[in-house]
Amino acid sequence: MIHQEFFNKLVNVMTSETYLEGVKKARAEYIKIAGEVFEDDTSFEMRMTSFLEWYILAHPIKTKNKTPLKIYLDEYNASIKDEEREFFSGLVNTIHSVFEIKGQKKEFLKIRDLFSMENYLVTEDNINHTFRKGDILEAKVFPFKGKYFFSNAFCFHPKKAGKFISSELKKMKKNNNPDISDFILKLSYMNLKWERARGIDAKEIYR
Repeated sequence: MIHQEFFNKLVNVMTSETYLEGVKKARAEYIKIAGEVFEDDTSFEMRMTSFLEWYILAHPIKTKNKTPLKIYLDEYNASIKDEEREFFSGLVNTIHSVFEIKGQKKEFLKIRDLFSMENYLVTEDNINHTFRKGDILEAKVFPFKGKYFFSNAFCFHPKKAGKFISSELKKMKKNNNPDISDFILKLSYMNLKWERARGIDAKEIYR
């Protein structure tokens, strides 16, 4: 992630002793939907990263009814420098969805949000993953300095699950349901089950 040092600073504050109880409660809520991951799971580190981003960017702390990111921006406003503020403002506008890789254009990846059907050009700077046309993945995309960037967490879904995912997202859009966050976490759980049982056809799990 671009400006990883800014994000690390935010995480260190919002997972400190003051907020530790909130982190534990958020973790319990996350596990209920996305499943519990163990150290011997192949994707353990990535899923821990995914939880941390979800907690910081999307999960409101009930006592304040704000996400940890917004609490940080409010309570530490005076100490935040301009570059950090611009970065965090981009994170506030994060798009968390399921995307399809449509191709490459110079130094950018062209991706399509399978819920909104909007296309984005995402810079490949600071990305340590190999993407292929047709890949279907859960990701978070945020704007910064006129460009779009990925966060650190990804969940690559099998291509055989694409039809199911697209169909479910279309139903949600048709029913005017703009909040797909729980569905994304359910997909993460399906992906975890598929990861643990690779001999099973993905269509038997993604349904």
